[in-house]
Amino acid sequence: MANAAIPIQLIHAPQHNGMVIPYIALRHADSTPEFGRVEPARVTECILERRCQLCAQELADAAVLMARPQDYADGYVPEPAEHPWCAAYSIRACPMLSGRLPRHRDRTRPTRRHCTLPEACWCGSNEPPSVDAIVRSGRAATPWYSVRFPMSEYEVVESARKGPRGISLRALAHPKVRLVARGHPEPHDLVRLVLWDLPWPAAGDEGGH
Repeated sequence: MANAAIPIQLIHAPQHNGMVIPYIALRHADSTPEFGRVEPARVTECILERRCQLCAQELADAAVLMARPQDYADGYVPEPAEHPWCAAYSIRACPMLSGRLPRHRDRTRPTRRHCTLPEACWCGSNEPPSVDAIVRSGRAATPWYSVRFPMSEYEVVESARKGPRGISLRALAHPKVRLVARGHPEPHDLVRLVLWDLPWPAAGDEGGH
């Protein structure tokens, strides 16, 4: 599939293989991005400073969160929001958000395929994968929703010891919620769709984004 067209607002953003590199993307020691993995310090920075996770610029009047059914159960999204135009690009460019990946990638082993400096990089370490990586690795792709809201309703959910957990979903009064990728929901996600009244195609409608 050809790379998604880059909007004019992102034309000067750093790119790799024709794709915009998200500001929060984890990078190898040689600066090669590891798409699909994030740098925790940059995630925290964007959440607290109200910046876009893709371009790192300040969010203005409205923002968009990318949420899973699990995030609705938790009450917050653990990653930063985006400008509406950045979110539209992410939905087209990201294999998971666009529905092109049926399963989560295996994140239980360090990735070395792009890195030319593994001896100086996180990918050359023997650190165990995170609990989230273990839980999600190889699982069926979850449904994804775009959640647009006014910045006047932006609220950070804090934890007692580890800084911000994410951006609150429960603080949003009238969000515009749209299904962007159906995924292959497991039973517990189907229950969450009902509990939180999330949009879902009618029987026989195969549209997913």
